[in-house]
Amino acid sequence: MNFKCRGCKEFVRKNQSPLLIPGVNIHWTAYHSGWMECSEKDLQKPPAEREWVHTNLVPEVGQTRVLQVSQPFDEEPGDLFTQIFEPWQMYLNGWDAAESPEDIGKACAVLCRFADILHQDEFEGLITVEVLNVVPLDDLYRVLPENVTYVRFFENFGQHEELWVEYKDERRLLRTWTAQGDVSELQLIYTDENGRRHEVLTGWNSFHEDYYYICNNVNP
Repeated sequence: MNFKCRGCKEFVRKNQSPLLIPGVNIHWTAYHSGWMECSEKDLQKPPAEREWVHTNLVPEVGQTRVLQVSQPFDEEPGDLFTQIFEPWQMYLNGWDAAESPEDIGKACAVLCRFADILHQDEFEGLITVEVLNVVPLDDLYRVLPENVTYVRFFENFGQHEELWVEYKDERRLLRTWTAQGDVSELQLIYTDENGRRHEVLTGWNSFHEDYYYICNNVNP
């Protein structure tokens, strides 16, 4: 199951299958798609006719949930993949649009099994997934192996583009940059109890890409 790019009208396929992180049970690469829900009364209608809305309901292991997917999603029923969950305001409008500080802490990496296709056209689809594992983004630095690097991820991020601080608190720092809207990148840095910075997530968006990359980079 894959989709056409709305720009070039060509089908977009993934270059390679992401790897699972040993002992953590999520992938190093995650999709950026919308988590959806509808009212109980709409369940009587065909999926394409239901009023689907983005949700703030955090995924839980064992649940069956609905995703709205488009390119570069490229999976088949039965496949495992990792998806980032963000409350709907954050997903649509950025982390600085969160309704409350508590919503920031709901963001997580979710291991999913592709269960079924509810509806699809050439450009997007609705699918059900089984939730197999949930790791809050705040906990990534605790469970991922550290990658000690001399690359100064904090200073070098953005390659001299203009940076925006999208969200900042005592522990979290989310920064973004964009090049005339054609490509953009984000970086999530978590500061632990000892004041050590961990780069735990980066995101890249361009014409045929919209992925999150999970990591635990630290500078010596």
